[in-house]
Amino acid sequence: MAARFESMDVDAMPEVLRLAEDVAAAGRPRSLCLDGKEIAVLLPVQAKRKPRRLPTEKDAEAFRAAAGSWRDVDTDRLLTDIYASRDVPPAPPIDL
Repeated sequence: MAARFESMDVDAMPEVLRLAEDVAAAGRPRSLCLDGKEIAVLLPVQAKRKPRRLPTEKDAEAFRAAAGSWRDVDTDRLLTDIYASRDVPPAPPIDL
C-alpha cells in the first residue's frame, strides 16, 4: 500500500515532536497558523479498531423477532407526519 503522505522523521525536531505527541495524545487534529492564516494541519493516526464481536444466537433471535414488527404502521401517515414535523418551529427559550 502506498503512503498517503510523505514521511518525515522528527527525532531532531523537538518542537515538531512535541506537537505531534500532543495531537496523538488528544486524538484530535490541530491547525497550525501563521499570521492568522491556516498553513498546515496535524492529524493523529487512527488507532486500529477493535475486532467486531460476532453475533450470538441470542442476537440472531432478536433480529428475527423484529421482522415484521412495523407491518401495522401506516407508512403514508408516518411520512406525512415526518415531513409536517420539519415545518414546526422549535419551542421558544424558557426564561427562568
